[in-house]
Amino acid sequence: MALSLIFVLICCWLFWNALKFYRHMNWNEPAESSPDFKAMRKKEAELVHIQEVLESAHKEGKISDALVHEFNQFYEREAAELKAEESLWKSRHHKSDNT
Repeated sequence: MALSLIFVLICCWLFWNALKFYRHMNWNEPAESSPDFKAMRKKEAELVHIQEVLESAHKEGKISDALVHEFNQFYEREAAELKAEESLWKSRHHKSDNT
């Protein structure tokens, strides 16, 4: 008997919390998609790999200084953009939690 009473009370508590959640949610608010951090890290890893391959080819004398320099500039721009986008998302996410 006591177990069935405890079970009923837990079910009522779950139902009450689900009802509070349902009432609290703004169902008309559009969903906000987050950036794909996994793809961003994968892209950065690919760029690092390409950079390493180009540097080793440059050491062997297969490619010019200008090409390595140009790719390094490109890599720095891309990495800065990826980090800026990630930090912007995280700071925006933390600001919405605090309000």
